[in-house]
Amino acid sequence: MNKTLLLLAFVLFASYANAQCATNAQGNVGSCMCNQGYYGVNAENGGTCNQCPAGSTTASPSLSAGGNTNASADLSVCNQCQANYYMTAAAAAASNGNAATAAQCSNCPTGTGNNGVSSQGDVSQCNICQANYYQSAAAVAASNGVTASAVTCQSCPNGSTSAAGAAQQASDCQSNQTTNSKTLLVSLSILLFSIFM
Repeated sequence: MNKTLLLLAFVLFASYANAQCATNAQGNVGSCMCNQGYYGVNAENGGTCNQCPAGSTTASPSLSAGGNTNASADLSVCNQCQANYYMTAAAAAASNGNAATAAQCSNCPTGTGNNGVSSQGDVSQCNICQANYYQSAAAVAASNGVTASAVTCQSCPNGSTSAAGAAQQASDCQSNQTTNSKTLLVSLSILLFSIFM
């Protein structure tokens, strides 16, 4: 009798220990949520979390209405664009026979970016320069016949770097200490080699 109870307890423990959230989900059993960028109606073991289309993502994981994990979660919860994408069309819930759609997100031009957006706009949402670029002109939103444009970014001068969004002009690019140290080390090695050879 004791062996049977012990075996039953072991089986129950093993099944509980093997219980887990679905792939691309997080949390504890009973309150699993799809990871950010994924959506689903069931994130528990055996459920499915679907990835948002390229460039789009969700808000932080949530089980609440409108969140990325609940009984009505569909493509429309992919309502934000990832960093360095701009939104050309907002997400839309299913209605009048039309299927739900995710936000339509496009890549920012080379050297430009942003921290992610949650509303429809244009290329002017690409309003910061990437790392190792500096800004030479601000982004311009479309209005009254003016064509939208992203921020204009130029590469930092050779041997210098910048953090994303940090350089407003070429002089904001910082000297690359690693490159300078390597150059100094190579020069010193050549000098020592020529002295002792």
